[in-house]
Amino acid sequence: MAVRQLEIPVVLRRAWGDEAADAFAVWLTSVLEERAISRDEYRQILSRLDILEHDMADLKADVQELRREIGELRKEMNERFDRMYHQMVVQTRWFIGALVVIGTVISTLLAIGQFVR
Repeated sequence: MAVRQLEIPVVLRRAWGDEAADAFAVWLTSVLEERAISRDEYRQILSRLDILEHDMADLKADVQELRREIGELRKEMNERFDRMYHQMVVQTRWFIGALVVIGTVISTLLAIGQFVR
């Protein structure tokens, strides 16, 4: 990027003198050449930043959607586990009841067997 030689205001030229004003202009021009960017580069950077901003907004929306889906899945899994737990409790009760009935039948048969002898 070519920076043109700066024109020092007349007031500064009178206060500093021609030699100091020219030296300052050369120094400031070299600093600007090293650190400044052109308008075209600035526009390119802005357009890239706009693209990044839109991409980040899309990613944010995607993350929010994923979080919502994960929340729904957790809720669904909790409901499934609750149903499974309920079914296991019912099956355990039936199993214990069946064991009690079988034990009662066996005890009754053993008692009858003892009286028959």
